[in-house]
Amino acid sequence: MAPPAGAEALPPENGYVFIQTKSGQTRCQISEEEVGCEAPFTNAPKVDGSPANGVRLTANGDEEWILGNLGDIPAVTLDYRAYTAVGWTIEATEAGTKFTNNTTGRGMFVAIENVDVF
Repeated sequence: MAPPAGAEALPPENGYVFIQTKSGQTRCQISEEEVGCEAPFTNAPKVDGSPANGVRLTANGDEEWILGNLGDIPAVTLDYRAYTAVGWTIEATEAGTKFTNNTTGRGMFVAIENVDVF
């Protein structure tokens, strides 16, 4: 899968790209192997008795809900458009952010209200 024409390439720092949505509610860490996002999800499953605040997706499409904190990451704030980063295409819209692995075609759409894996 090729990224859309005109997609802005985000350079990695130590193998990772850190982004946050324009709303500032979702922050993600992207590597070649996986995308992990942290947000105040409204319908997340419980992990160890608490609502998950993170979701992780591997390039092969394996999803895992987690409790975590990305901490003070050097996040780039996305505008509503397309980006590429370490083998993933990122499409940021007002409705949410879609991550697609350029090799496997697997990915997820992340919004506060829902996460859809494909």
